[in-house]
Amino acid sequence: MLKPAVTKTDNAESRFLHLYKIVQEREKYLSKEALVVQYSALLRYFMKFLQQKEEYTANVAAILYWTYTKLGDIYYEDALQNQDNSKYFLAAEYYNQSLAYARSAEEKSRVLLALKDIYYYLNDEDAYVRVEETWAENHDKEDKFAAYMLLAQNAETPQVKAQFLEKALNEVMGQDESFYAKYQDTLYICSQLAAIYELQGEKEKALRVKKLRESTLKLLN
Repeated sequence: MLKPAVTKTDNAESRFLHLYKIVQEREKYLSKEALVVQYSALLRYFMKFLQQKEEYTANVAAILYWTYTKLGDIYYEDALQNQDNSKYFLAAEYYNQSLAYARSAEEKSRVLLALKDIYYYLNDEDAYVRVEETWAENHDKEDKFAAYMLLAQNAETPQVKAQFLEKALNEVMGQDESFYAKYQDTLYICSQLAAIYELQGEKEKALRVKKLRESTLKLLN
């Protein structure tokens, strides 16, 4: 029986997996600075020998996720200890890279929660809200409504509150609830949005949600 040919890419991938295993085994003995050097070298190896591939195996993707995440963790911890904004930026850069290789909602959520804290410390409201929205989108269809409502409840400005209420309104029907409960949620959100839009002088938006509220009331009667 003929043995399958081993390509350079196969060899490079095997070497990549082996190098990651070595770094893992040494991790508890290395300083943070040494770990940064080791994990950065691992990424350079990937960029040189594997980055040109259109698709990566699950093992390679997993290693990339954990490598970027570990680098993010190191810089995030350093930033917290020293209140160093430059380290927050580095941590955010690595965490954002790791999201591309996350394989599950749990892996994405772990990174998103860290990014949320980082942008809070950096007082970057736009990035903070974007991460919150991505966090909500990361939920299953039936859980997105609750996630957006939680974000709306904790929003610090009327504009952001309205943004998340609008998102929640789009997800009302995806809930695993009765139609009556969904209609009640719609009425509540429309009332909240109408109040916000009227205070902000956004008459067209206020009129739109008022009409939706009226049509929903007719369905209940």
